[in-house]
Amino acid sequence: MRIRMGLLQVLVVCGMAAAPVFPAISANPAVPSASGAASSIASSTDNDGESGQAVRSAPGAQVSADNPQDGVELRFMDRPVVTFRGTLGGATPEVRAARARAVLDSLSGSAFESPVDVLRASLGGISGVAFRVQDRILFAMTADDLAQGDPRTLDAAVADVQQNLQIAFAARRDQLHLPTILRGVALSAFGAVILAVLVIGVGRTRTRLETRLQTAFEKRVLQRTARTFDWTGSAVHLVHQVVQIGAVCLALAFAYLYLIFVLMQFPASQPMAGRLSNFLWSLVDRFGIGVAGAIPGVLTVVVIFLLTRALQSLVNNVFDAVQSGRLAIPGMHPETAGATRRVVSVVVWGLALTFAYPYMPGAQSDVFKGLSVLLGLMVTLGSSGIVNQLMSGMVVIYSRSMKKGDLVSIGDATGVVVGVDALSVKLVNLAQEALTIPNAVVVASTVRNFTAQGRGRAVAISTTLTIGYDTPWRQVHAMLIEAASQTPQVAAQPAPYVLQRALSDFYVEYEVFATLRDCSTRFAAISALHENVQDVFNRYGVQIMSPHFEEQPHSPLTIRPEHWYPAPARPPADGHASPPAASASQEQGAGHAR
Repeated sequence: MRIRMGLLQVLVVCGMAAAPVFPAISANPAVPSASGAASSIASSTDNDGESGQAVRSAPGAQVSADNPQDGVELRFMDRPVVTFRGTLGGATPEVRAARARAVLDSLSGSAFESPVDVLRASLGGISGVAFRVQDRILFAMTADDLAQGDPRTLDAAVADVQQNLQIAFAARRDQLHLPTILRGVALSAFGAVILAVLVIGVGRTRTRLETRLQTAFEKRVLQRTARTFDWTGSAVHLVHQVVQIGAVCLALAFAYLYLIFVLMQFPASQPMAGRLSNFLWSLVDRFGIGVAGAIPGVLTVVVIFLLTRALQSLVNNVFDAVQSGRLAIPGMHPETAGATRRVVSVVVWGLALTFAYPYMPGAQSDVFKGLSVLLGLMVTLGSSGIVNQLMSGMVVIYSRSMKKGDLVSIGDATGVVVGVDALSVKLVNLAQEALTIPNAVVVASTVRNFTAQGRGRAVAISTTLTIGYDTPWRQVHAMLIEAASQTPQVAAQPAPYVLQRALSDFYVEYEVFATLRDCSTRFAAISALHENVQDVFNRYGVQIMSPHFEEQPHSPLTIRPEHWYPAPARPPADGHASPPAASASQEQGAGHAR
């Protein structure tokens, strides 16, 4: 017996010198001969490539070398055994791992029932340990195989490797054990039944939950908003999609758990089940840590939002009071209170967003930053025209050149202002046509406001008339003043008056001025004034020859009062002359203007 052990130690030393991963020694109850051991070592050394190829095709043991600097890991039954890091006897860690894997795959079934022994040897001052099962040398391990900074000693590392081998061998025995296989198949089938029941339950629960959510949504939301918009189709689609996604995610989670359960029933797949389980728990752990880490930021954002909302409520109350005239603030006018409120609101919420941005979940992620850069680029490239309109809108609003309800003329457009927005001014003309004028055009045009002056004092209207030199100017003045006085929209005070604007070659240019009672009836008043001028001149037999004539007629070209209502015109019912009839038509025009 002593001779056998001594010879075996000699073989170990020779094997460590030739190759650190010992080849398989032929199992023989008799004492192995030195020549046979030497030939076996030489054969293993010469056929490194064949051993590596055999290992790559072997299903039991694996080699992991994702990072060569961290060493090459040897796995058996998908379980870690040892990591080779040092070069021994000229063999690299990859070669040592390949040879060890070939030896493990070549072991017989009875070898897995035997304990794992260790043999200690040294060569050239390098101490090593060989692992043996029965009379087969598996591989050798030296101090160079320990990772840098590993606090363990070589003996402790050898004990861990020995335990790893025992665990892997036990898994190999259990994997080939028929009762273990039958138990795994039975439990997998039972788990499949439970999975089917859970999936069916998820489907039925999805239908019930979708019905209940739809009913609750219709009662609490649709009944309140159905008067303005029909949300039924959108609500049904939204509820269906949300419940469908939740049901699919729950079914996939059950299937993932069932896969882990099935893999746990077989020793060969238990490491895979452990990795899947660790992956799932790492996701849950990461999600939980992310949620817990985001809670302080979310609370900060909520506090900032509540404070901003309270400040916005205060701003709204102040500007509402200014706009209604209940509060007077120097430098602020009721006409500009609405626009100033919007500007202040944008500033307040912009500052709130700036303060809350660092605390938002995901604000520091690359996706969030990239989206911010993209939005900023889009705004920069496409907002030049919008910014121009916004700035022009600020000029229009704060110049107080017009407000809603004013009768204005902007360039060729004349109408009542129905809206002064941030980008445009909207008018409705006398033909009831809606006109939209960009603020930049308003700023570049001359704005005539026929209503603004009438708020503080009376507003005058005027019309121009040219009469020949053969008519006394005093008579013309009197007739124009009489026509203005008969206009219903004209106020008695201040009294109408006439100016002679020019003495042309063929005629005198007269302009009559009259003050309106209501500035909103401007266009109806001008039309009524023109009607009265024609009637008064016809009544007094004065001919209007504007602007030119070639020959003086023998008699004035006028229309007598009895000829004022030819068909289809109808005289007034009371039989009076033109003033009552003119008054009625003028009132209709005034109503149309309003």
